[in-house]
Amino acid sequence: MVDREKLRGKISFIEKNLGILTRLAQIPVEEFTQESTNFHAAIRLLQVSIEAMIDIGNHIVARERLGIPKTYGEVFGLLAEAAIIPQDFAAMARVMVRFRNRVVHLYADTDEKQVYHILQENLRDFSSFIGFIVQRYLAENNDDHQGCR
Repeated sequence: MVDREKLRGKISFIEKNLGILTRLAQIPVEEFTQESTNFHAAIRLLQVSIEAMIDIGNHIVARERLGIPKTYGEVFGLLAEAAIIPQDFAAMARVMVRFRNRVVHLYADTDEKQVYHILQENLRDFSSFIGFIVQRYLAENNDDHQGCR
């Protein structure tokens, strides 16, 4: 049984971060790349937001008994196999996981312009993920969903 409060807490965390990331995305590229604080804030917020997505996915995979993922990327594949998220989104989420892994393990190789591009083009992916989870587990008409408490 999925813990709705846990999902709500993780979603709230992502949404809070998205607010800050959206403000960072509004900074002109020259200013963003010149001020290292912007870059470091963005990279950390992206990292922990992706980790929150992974946490949500792992929670659902475990509670719904969807399998045992060997990697963070496999979490999203299992969610897609269960029709919780679309297959094309699972592929995008695996790209996000690879970015997170690069930030964590190859942090010196992360480029300011790449991060700025992500801010400009990919923040809506977080909102899409939230939408899939809310629709399946938290929507008002799902109060009687047997997989929730």
